Amino acid sequence: MSLPAYTAATIIPSMCRPVVAATKFIGVGSLGLLTGVSFGASFASIKSLLTLPSAPAAHRSFTHLTTTLTTLTTPLTYLTTFSLLTAYLFSPSHQKHPYLLFTAVLPVLSSGYAKFVLLPKERRMEKLIEENGERGVNGEELRDGMVEWERAYWGVVVGRGVGFLMAVVGIWGDGA
Repeated sequence: MSLPAYTAATIIPSMCRPVVAATKFIGVGSLGLLTGVSFGASFASIKSLLTLPSAPAAHRSFTHLTTTLTTLTTPLTYLTTFSLLTAYLFSPSHQKHPYLLFTAVLPVLSSGYAKFVLLPKERRMEKLIEENGERGVNGEELRDGMVEWERAYWGVVVGRGVGFLMAVVGIWGDGA
């Protein structure tokens, strides 16, 4: 009785299968969290900041919101991208679905959008505060800046949401 011949061609695919499944689920889960955090910030947070009684309080809260949002979304973006790209790279050639690449790239693109579109809006509000002092800032100008930021942030939410929906449909289609 002889033992079956194990080669790299038979061992590696069977070893990669659990890695691929785990990284897909981690990627989709972190993309779902990323989408939820982004949606919550855009949908509820700005609206509640606009109800604050003074412009300085609204500005401090807005600054805290954007800092916290960046702190939360940056690691989730990296985790999502790394997980989904790892799943794609370790997938057997007949299971390398392009949705893994698309869903890995969309969070990065939406973060780039946030950096190049939203950051100038934040800086403009900071400049407004620096020029007028915190007590002398016009509340209407600050409110308009926050509403404009909220509208622009919907681009981030849509990008991440499309990625999440694509990932859910893709992982459902994989049966993983």
